[in-house]
Amino acid sequence: MKKLSIKVYICMFIVVICLPWFIWFFLQRYVDTSNSENRQMAARPQLSMDTYNTFSKEYEAYCNDCLPFRNNLIKLNSTIDYFLFDRSSNSNVIIGKDDWLFYDNIADGDNIGHYTGVRMYTEEELQLTAQNCINMRDSLAEQGIEFVLYIAPNKERVMSEYMPDKYGKPAENYATLQLVNYLRENTDIRVVYPYEELMEAKEKLKDVNIWYKTDTHWNYVGGYVGSCALLKELGIDMPSIWSEQITISEDEADAGDLAGMLNLNGILDTKEKNYIVEGYDAHNVETIQEDFTSVFSYHAENADSRKIYIYRDSFTTHMAEYIGSQFNDSYMRYTGTYNYADLQEQNPDIFVYETVERYANNIMSFNLYQ
Repeated sequence: MKKLSIKVYICMFIVVICLPWFIWFFLQRYVDTSNSENRQMAARPQLSMDTYNTFSKEYEAYCNDCLPFRNNLIKLNSTIDYFLFDRSSNSNVIIGKDDWLFYDNIADGDNIGHYTGVRMYTEEELQLTAQNCINMRDSLAEQGIEFVLYIAPNKERVMSEYMPDKYGKPAENYATLQLVNYLRENTDIRVVYPYEELMEAKEKLKDVNIWYKTDTHWNYVGGYVGSCALLKELGIDMPSIWSEQITISEDEADAGDLAGMLNLNGILDTKEKNYIVEGYDAHNVETIQEDFTSVFSYHAENADSRKIYIYRDSFTTHMAEYIGSQFNDSYMRYTGTYNYADLQEQNPDIFVYETVERYANNIMSFNLYQ
């Protein structure tokens, strides 16, 4: 009987291990297999003399990323953590107050380090950044191109009242303010940092969010405010977001990238709001190209005759059409696909280096001629 019991237990163990794979074979096409973790999934390793020592570890990582019903299990775990324990299942996502989510990743810009003031520039870094901006400005000026530096604030600072209490209030002196003040005091670089404009809009709009709750990015209201600040620097006036001329209406919204990192998109959608901003003169703007990983380009009628070129990250996405509507021709190139030949081919009148606050240190090493 003892031997029989052991055999039964072994058979049950094998069934438990193999049954999910058997069911997966038939159902995998009907369930979610997308990657929403903001990372590259492990590839299947090849066994060789060179990989002998690391093969078992790499294969374990591969198996973990390929488990049957993996996303469903992660979503179940995340749902329990979020709704039952008010806890994040992803160490890079902070659960704030009133369903607001925030980003925390030291290796990806260190938002919290910026928020608390722990991450600051050294004097040497400030000097190198300033000199690189001057070099860019002078090189572009020789080609008849205006240069503007644009830094979009981090969500954590603008929406700080929704941060968990343990993080305290945002630091009064912090890296981006340090950099902006240094450039303004020691150079004549044109710098746009629309923190004050966003705070004013948040105060006056009251019941309208300027940032997505479940995403790292500002929404179309925040994007409009950010666009107005840039356009003002370029001599173009737009009606303020709270003026009677502007109408803001709600639109359908999906959960954002932070919800995706928790595997809760489709579940947190009801927490999110999206908006449509209308009432400004859009100059019959026409979308020429709209590809996040390469180019946003627009053509407008009877707008500013200068051509604008924006070296951009993801924050331009919610600014693109507003800016595009104010120039006859606009071209916005994603950072990952930029090269100098492209800039030369476009031959713009204005070059804007746009970056979000957490990536502002990249200005120091940016090479216009890459």
